Amino acid sequence: MHSGLLLGLSALSIQASAQNPIIRNQFSADPTARVFGNKIYLFPSHDILATPGKGRVGWFCMEDYHVFSSSNLIDWDDHGTVVSQTSVPWTDPAGYSMWAPDCIARKGKYYFYFPAGAKTGRGFNIGVAVASKPEGPYAPEPAPIKDARGIDPNVFIDRDGQAYLYWAGGNFYGAKLKENMVDLDSKPVLLKEFPEKGLKEGPFLFERNGTYYMTYPHVANTTERLEYAMSKSPLGPFKVAGVLMDEIPGCWTNHQSVVQYRNQWYLFYHHNDYSPDFDKARSVRADYLTFNADGTIQKVIPTLRGVGIMP
Repeated sequence: MHSGLLLGLSALSIQASAQNPIIRNQFSADPTARVFGNKIYLFPSHDILATPGKGRVGWFCMEDYHVFSSSNLIDWDDHGTVVSQTSVPWTDPAGYSMWAPDCIARKGKYYFYFPAGAKTGRGFNIGVAVASKPEGPYAPEPAPIKDARGIDPNVFIDRDGQAYLYWAGGNFYGAKLKENMVDLDSKPVLLKEFPEKGLKEGPFLFERNGTYYMTYPHVANTTERLEYAMSKSPLGPFKVAGVLMDEIPGCWTNHQSVVQYRNQWYLFYHHNDYSPDFDKARSVRADYLTFNADGTIQKVIPTLRGVGIMP
């Protein structure tokens, strides 16, 4: 890591009044937060800086995934690399496009979903790697999920036990998953009720009090902001309900997950705090999320204060 970045990370990490960004030993983005047991686990993408012959200089560059865990939302343990572009049989080993992932638990196993470019063909496929512990080691499936082509996979298990997979590819798509969590159990459904104009990506669905919330980044103007829609069914129809977080100046992208931990709801997202002049090197943040009495969500104001228990 560049010495200047190390100095910057050290300086920021000792500021007692600031807890954002929460990952300080590397660039991180596109965070999915999950609660397994008594800890919260973070599954982000991992930005690195491209160099000639290693990715596309000046663009997003990602070659692997790390997993982090915490019990207090301040101190995060890095469990190291769990999946890389060279460890998956079907991925391009020099693609540098291991974009936003997700992970979920079912019957004692942990299923890690990720998008990547294949060795042959164009576009993105969605793969799965399986582990017996949330921090891994993860064993990638030999082939991607059939009929799930796109980016930003998100998986959700409903109260009745039915699992769903969502992804982005110009539009949002959803499908039921089989019990094995690695095959679709229905044809993909186009989720139609979202804005037609402007890029939208990063679908992340969660449920609260019988309402299903689909959150997503959307370029309504010139920069991504976080929005959400509500439904009474995991596959819609959805109704766009409002803005979750406004655009943050300086970073073109944002990407989110929402999780409840110890009776408090949190929004995880990213910004380019440690790379203010290059918004393809981002860092994960977290802030509190609050619901109104009618089930709508109060707009989250990004902070450097963040969350967690201060000394």
